[in-house]
Amino acid sequence: MDRKQFLNTCAVGLCACAAGSLIPASSLSAAEPASPEDWRLTFVKERYAKVLQILSERMTEKELDHFLHDVGSFCSSRWEQFIIQHRDDFEGFCKAIKQGASGDDVIWDREKGVITMTSPERSDCFCPLNSRHQNTPPVVCNCSLGWQQHTWETFLRKKVRVELKEAVLRGGKRCVFEIHIERA
Repeated sequence: MDRKQFLNTCAVGLCACAAGSLIPASSLSAAEPASPEDWRLTFVKERYAKVLQILSERMTEKELDHFLHDVGSFCSSRWEQFIIQHRDDFEGFCKAIKQGASGDDVIWDREKGVITMTSPERSDCFCPLNSRHQNTPPVVCNCSLGWQQHTWETFLRKKVRVELKEAVLRGGKRCVFEIHIERA
């Protein structure tokens, strides 16, 4: 992997846990047996965790939140055509998410105006660059807030507010997001 590929991977990888909702499982060669983790991925995970730690020490909490949110929004924007293609078909969109690599369940309580996305239980972060075992700081989950906001605002054509209710990197068994749809 050259430097440019690494930087592109890092930028996209910040919010891969959220983006995984839209990545078709078939594109990940799910039928192939899992190979041992390449030493380079372990290397990148360690360095990535360190980069996030350094950023969190050198930026204010608000600056870091904005930075991670922007990266998450960027990552979601890479899936914009897929999101737009499913507009006006909530059930189809939910099915595509469920069948995606992350396997997230999506429930919309229309009366309350809240969409809840819940991942299956897992022992580690969905993102291949984030890992409990590499001491990735939990603040990285904030990029998923940007991803969720951009995704659902694009899909619904309405403003939303996103809350992270549970996260693997924050000690949870799964990742759970509540998307609150702003009332007109």
